Amino acid sequence: MVKKCIVISGCPGTGKTVVAKRIADILKLNYINLSDLVLSEKLYRKYDAERGTYVVNLRKLNRRIREIIEVSGSIVIDSHYGDVIPSRYVEKIIVLRLHPIILKRRLVERGWGVEKIRENVEAELINLCTLNALDRHKGKVYEVNVTGKSVDEVVEEVLNIVNGKASPREYINWLTVLSRDDFVSLFKF
Repeated sequence: MVKKCIVISGCPGTGKTVVAKRIADILKLNYINLSDLVLSEKLYRKYDAERGTYVVNLRKLNRRIREIIEVSGSIVIDSHYGDVIPSRYVEKIIVLRLHPIILKRRLVERGWGVEKIRENVEAELINLCTLNALDRHKGKVYEVNVTGKSVDEVVEEVLNIVNGKASPREYINWLTVLSRDDFVSLFKF
């Protein structure tokens, strides 16, 4: 078996963690939350107080991912920045997408600050996770629209992708489906 990563990506609030853990369990693979790994093993360069986030040390992270794969074999990685993993380690990167209005609601319910909510809603609107993944992992990027789907439905769709029963398809473009009122509500707090 070739040792590779299956990356479950997407903006915070799209269901990455639940789906990635279920996929890892079903496929009997180790699960890694990339943010937790970066923090617990101090694989960052600094803390960006303005954005409220750590800046990843890519060299250290890539070395650590390689070590984990060599020891554990194939793994499932949960991360909204899964595009930072070297393409040679990535089998498939599956980006979970969620209607921006629902995403905003979820992040508000989590108690997130207005700026972090705006940043993540904007990222979802412009397909940032997908664009970053395509930039680094051409031919390995898939999207799953999770809007209105149960976890079981999403997991089934992801498993079809992992097992080669689905091909990449047209990417979601929220900008073409949202109304003017939707845009107003997205950025009104």
